[in-house]
Parts: sequence; structure tokens; C-alpha cells
Amino acid sequence: MGKFAFYDQIWAYMPVILTLSRTSTLDKAADQLGVNRTTIARRLKSFENAIGGRLFTSVGGEYVMTPLGEEILRAAEAAEQHFARIEAAAPPKAAAHAGPIQITMAPHLAAAAAPVFLKLARSMPQCQITVSSSYNLDEIEVRKAEIALRVLRTKPEYPLIGTKLKTLRGAIYKSRQHQSDSKVVIERLGEAKTLAALRPWRANAATVKIDDIIGKRELIAAGGIGRLPIFMGDTDDRLERASKLLPDAGWHLWLITHQSLSESRRITAARNEIEKHFKKLKTI
Repeated sequence: MGKFAFYDQIWAYMPVILTLSRTSTLDKAADQLGVNRTTIARRLKSFENAIGGRLFTSVGGEYVMTPLGEEILRAAEAAEQHFARIEAAAPPKAAAHAGPIQITMAPHLAAAAAPVFLKLARSMPQCQITVSSSYNLDEIEVRKAEIALRVLRTKPEYPLIGTKLKTLRGAIYKSRQHQSDSKVVIERLGEAKTLAALRPWRANAATVKIDDIIGKRELIAAGGIGRLPIFMGDTDDRLERASKLLPDAGWHLWLITHQSLSESRRITAARNEIEKHFKKLKTI
């Protein structure tokens, strides 16, 4: 066995450590790496035997890192960042856009984002595009995803890097089909109040509160009335505007990644395509 064989073995196991730390389950890690869960479990056990200690413990079906695992993870993440710099420094022909691209988006952006995800799959066939839905930024901060689309009021903080794509505007919408004079006002918990815009319908009206904007759209389509972003309301044939464009409420669409990936050509190429797509959209 050569003198570097042990180090070669360590690097061979790094994808398992990085992916399992970010997904927390064998099934999700296996899906991202294109293997089965038994392979992930076997590789993890083999590496733990080689390193001489437990890297993860199973808690409620999820894998949580031990102190030893966290120490090795820090080294693996540092190496990952160095590899990204090597990729950026390589000549263009040598830096083929290959490898997985993990994207996370707010669920209600799906219709607006779907065309660019398909375009990425066609233009970057060497990359496996995986999309997950979430309203949080945890996936980027703990490196479970590499690119995020989020609706935020403020710029994301370091170590996250954000590009503001759009200022989101809204209007009051009602159903085209259900034209009853007795409207039910639909409000999303925690959203900015639109009392003035809803005043014509609010008098003696019933109110339903909901914590999800996709669910809110469905309640409006079923006969309610309420505020929606124009990219959701104008593109839904079931709905029509019941007000003029509302004042800017301070919400913006951000394209976000981790600063450690800022020099990755693969991620930069994907970010650029997403940015171009959204900046051309008229209904957002």
C-alpha cells in the first residue's frame, strides 16, 4: 500500500460525509449521490472503522454528527472550497460544467421558475439538477443546497451572497367564476395588512386566515378575495384583479448562494441563467 493510500481513502469517503451531513437521512443522501441507501450505510461504516470513531448517531431516523464527525466535516468543507477555487482557476475547456446542482426555492415560485430549471437541464446535461421546496435559508447555510430562490425583505447576511432579481408587487384578486357579492376575505398570517385596498369588501365580511400563500390562492379561487403577488394572480386563469397595483410592500426576490461557491463556474453558470430568466419576466 502506497504512503498516500490512507489519504486517498479519506477523500473517497468525503462525498458521503458531506452529503449525509446536509440531508440527514440515508435515503436522501443516496438519492443525491445516485446510489442506494445500503451503499451509503456501508461506506459510512467502513470509514468509521478506518478513522476509529463514530461520525454520526441516529436520532429519530435522522443522522446527527458527533463531535468527531463535525471536526472531519469542517476539514471536508474547507477542501470543498479549495476545489471550487481550483475549478475557477482552470482553463475554460478543462473546467467542464459537470456535477450536481442542488436548488431550493420557495414553493409558490414553482410556476415562475419551472421554465429555467428545464432550460438548465438541457443546457448543462453534465449536471444533475435537483430542486427542493422550502421557505427557509437553512439549506444554503448548512450547504444542503447550492442555489436558493427566496422572497425576503432584507438582503441575506454573510456567509450568504444574494442578488436581488425583482421587487415583488401585489394586487387584490377575486375568482372569475364565483361572483357572489358576499366575499370571504382571505388573509395570510403575518402578511402586511391591506385594509384600505380591501375596504369595499371587508364590511361585515367573514375572514379566513391561512399560513400558506399557495393555500391562500386556492381559497381565493374558490370564491374568496385577498392580496396575492401579481406573478401568482396574473398567471392564474381562475383569478382576476379586483384592485389596482398595490404599493410596494418591501418584498424582493433574491437569488442566493454560499460565499464559498462564488468562484465555482458550474454554480455561476446556473446562477447567470436563472438571473436572466427572472429579469426578463413581466409578471413578477
